[in-house]
Amino acid sequence: MQTSRWLGKPLKRKEDLRFLTGRGNFITDLSLPDMLYVALLRSPYPHALIKSIDTKKAERLEGVVKVLTGQELKDYVKPFRHVIRVPDYYPMALDKVRYVGEPIAAVAAVNPYTARDAVDLIEVEYEPLEPVVDSEKAMQQGAPLIHEGFENNVAWHRQFHYGDVEEAFGKADEIVNERFSFHRYSSTPIEPYGCAAIYDPASGNITLWDQNQQVGLYRARMAEALKMPEHKLRHITLDIGGGFGNKIGIYPYSAIVSVLSILTGRPVKWIADRREDLMSVQAADRKAIVEAAVRRDGRILGIRVKIIENIGAYLRHPEPQTVTRGFFTFLGCYDIQDVFIDAYCIFTNKAPTVPNRGYGCHPAYFHLERMMDIVAGRLGLDKAEIRFRNFIKPEQMPYTTAFGCIYDGGDYPTALRKALEKIEYWKMREEQRRAREEGRYLGIGVSAIVEPSATTAAVTALWGSPIYRKYASTTEAASIKIHPTGRVTVALGTVPQGQGHETVAAQIVADQLGIPPEDIEVLPGFDSHTHPFGGESGTYASRFAVVGTGALVGAATRLKEKILKIAAHQLEARPEDLEIDNGRIYVKDSPERYITLKEVARASYHQLGMLPKDMEPSLEESYTYMFPYAGVADEKLRANYSAAYAYLAGALVVEVDVDTGSVYLRRLVVVHDAGTVINPLILEGQVHGAIAHGLGGVVYEEHAYDENTGQPLAITFADYLVPTAVEIPKMEIEHMETPSTFSVLGSKGSGEGASILMPALLANAVEDALEPLGVKITSTPLSNEKIWREIKKARQHNYV
Repeated sequence: MQTSRWLGKPLKRKEDLRFLTGRGNFITDLSLPDMLYVALLRSPYPHALIKSIDTKKAERLEGVVKVLTGQELKDYVKPFRHVIRVPDYYPMALDKVRYVGEPIAAVAAVNPYTARDAVDLIEVEYEPLEPVVDSEKAMQQGAPLIHEGFENNVAWHRQFHYGDVEEAFGKADEIVNERFSFHRYSSTPIEPYGCAAIYDPASGNITLWDQNQQVGLYRARMAEALKMPEHKLRHITLDIGGGFGNKIGIYPYSAIVSVLSILTGRPVKWIADRREDLMSVQAADRKAIVEAAVRRDGRILGIRVKIIENIGAYLRHPEPQTVTRGFFTFLGCYDIQDVFIDAYCIFTNKAPTVPNRGYGCHPAYFHLERMMDIVAGRLGLDKAEIRFRNFIKPEQMPYTTAFGCIYDGGDYPTALRKALEKIEYWKMREEQRRAREEGRYLGIGVSAIVEPSATTAAVTALWGSPIYRKYASTTEAASIKIHPTGRVTVALGTVPQGQGHETVAAQIVADQLGIPPEDIEVLPGFDSHTHPFGGESGTYASRFAVVGTGALVGAATRLKEKILKIAAHQLEARPEDLEIDNGRIYVKDSPERYITLKEVARASYHQLGMLPKDMEPSLEESYTYMFPYAGVADEKLRANYSAAYAYLAGALVVEVDVDTGSVYLRRLVVVHDAGTVINPLILEGQVHGAIAHGLGGVVYEEHAYDENTGQPLAITFADYLVPTAVEIPKMEIEHMETPSTFSVLGSKGSGEGASILMPALLANAVEDALEPLGVKITSTPLSNEKIWREIKKARQHNYV
């Protein structure tokens, strides 16, 4: 019987030794002979015509090799392809700039300092145009038009009908409505954007180093944009110093450095500074109007939502996913089947958007979970009780949502009950009553969410793609090789940015092959010439634990079958009578009859006469896993848009200082269920990091803009406030483990859920604390200043 089991063990991360000793390999570490360095000239205007660009002074500066403008770049690239109608999107502006920070020209020079000096010598004549940064103002008649042919600045608009909303609202005892706004923020990886390229004129090949997290989806688009066959593009991803979805937006810069390498015949590298990242790497902001049809007993019958998403200056892939990813779990943990969504993406003169950890789900859960509290208040129900009355029950699993998504198991009532018990919910309610008598404002927030894992390609149906019926599943690839020494090398199609893939993959393969993880090397990064990959390969949408693990198990299973056949031939036994454990293949009923894995490997490479007849030598297998429980969307746009569904419940106790608006987090409990736990130590770290991201985003971080001038107001860390360890409260995490009925190991994605949970959870707690004052929390961010202003406004209203 196999005794060496590594799944579920809290192994320390294998990759940490490399990083902690300074041996990580990042873009900035890349040095090639005769390399040029790039600096970008970016627009100081949010909206302006480009009348002329004079690059002569820059070109004459010693050390400058090439100055590239958008008009010249256009001759070497095509607009980036999308599956829906969008304005042409080029890596640099052509005749018009549409946001502050849009690239206008690029300089390649012998060092980065000369390149930056040359940028300052480029003279541009602009004709400023009126900007608009508010999405609702952009939709009004007479508003400045961002793109010709897109009336009222509507980039994308679709309506979605599920169930019978009219009937649900007709049966309602009450209609509860509210308006919400969710601000623009993002993540701030330690490593900013960066990329490098080298063109080989002899072969016509380009080798491109960058940080893109979606290599499978990205390669074909990049090759097409560069007007070259995909096989001519070698894509290498080194270590990534944090991704969080942001790095998916690197591709326009990758095109710029590729063209510069073609034109100069030399290697070219570009590294952004923090100011460049903050002005151009931003997630979307949203306004939403929500109506809920409710019964007096607290049951929610149906929901109507109007979404107005501010996507900034361009609709770039993967938008409009900022809206549609929220659909996968739009109704959360609740048994609601009737919903209508009227969704808009709007062009403005803000930076175009990129994904952010929890992509598209933060605002969706903000208005859903805020509505649960609002409905409870309207009906006079406890805010936890209304959730219990609407929860999907465990016996309903697997549960098909109104959108066709299949929740693959879970116990939402138990998760919330555990969170309430841990904070002693009813005891805290009594303490809250006493605190109010003393003039203190104590608040208790509760919230519950479902976290989608591994987006399936059917999502293109929601975008309105005319070819969506060609896309159904989601795939990932892995390869495993056993060397003659018995040591193992693993290559993945996924590109980690801190998730611990090198450790987790080693654990999975060790379990499958019956060897210790220290005998396994997982290759870092990605190289399209050496790593396996599929059409959707990459690390995004919490997909590794579902499809990445499927690829690893598939490759290991194939390899194990070959090992057993070779061992059976030598032991004169049947493969099904053998077991592998601790590097030995033995007969189950006679463990003294065995052969080592190293001996099998040696036979596979050097002693080929010992192999079974007609067996190919070597021990190497690749496998592409295709998630089996997905399909194309039906005519009602119903599909299983995600491969697995983790969930979380949170309870938070806060105290608000009404004189300053300061919020003190007294107790934070999160109950988390991501199915089978592969490595609890890494999972704990992922949840902690996501909580920090969620709190930082809702309290401290905001990509603010001046409404009149269109200028971004937070382009340094002096203005864009990122929380430190001091600002992050103590976290109490409890794990449940409901294995997925669909994934190979029963595991589900994790690491985004807590970042999605925190904005709504904090808002619920703050409003609960300020309930005696009549303060309503319907917008973010929840900075001290904003809360203080809401308190002041409520007091003035009450006084009047």
